[in-house]
Amino acid sequence: MKKIYHWICEAEKVIAMTGIVLMTIFIFLGAVSRAVGHPFSWTTDMGVFMLAWSTFLGGDIAFREGRLANLDIVLAKFPVKAQKGIVSAVYAIIVAFLVCMIYFGAKLTYSSRFRTFNGIQGFSYSWVTVCMPVCAALMLISAIGRYVKLMKETDQKQIAKL
Repeated sequence: MKKIYHWICEAEKVIAMTGIVLMTIFIFLGAVSRAVGHPFSWTTDMGVFMLAWSTFLGGDIAFREGRLANLDIVLAKFPVKAQKGIVSAVYAIIVAFLVCMIYFGAKLTYSSRFRTFNGIQGFSYSWVTVCMPVCAALMLISAIGRYVKLMKETDQKQIAKL
């Protein structure tokens, strides 16, 4: 199971980085094509697609690796039990938010299934909106993993960084 999760995490990084590169290429190509008088209408749509997926995947990567802003300066002043309690409350809020994102993201994806991009006929906008519930589910897995790690942690400095 850990190997599969590790593979998914690595795939997330590759997809997010590739998405940023492709988004940049699409937007640049669109700008150049407009400048020469023959605009490609699909480049902006593909740029939006890549931006959405890369942003949500990048959010999960940053969350999983502990690269988001945290309150370690404030938390470090509390005893270990209080730190675990505060961080547990924060994780409960995060989990509730992610569950809502999964639910409402799935509803949004379903409701936009017939909407297509202006520049790309036959390409459903649901492919953009589905990134929300999918990446929220990945973040939920990351949150649960980080919470389990927190419960096992005894070092006061490490708890504050979770």
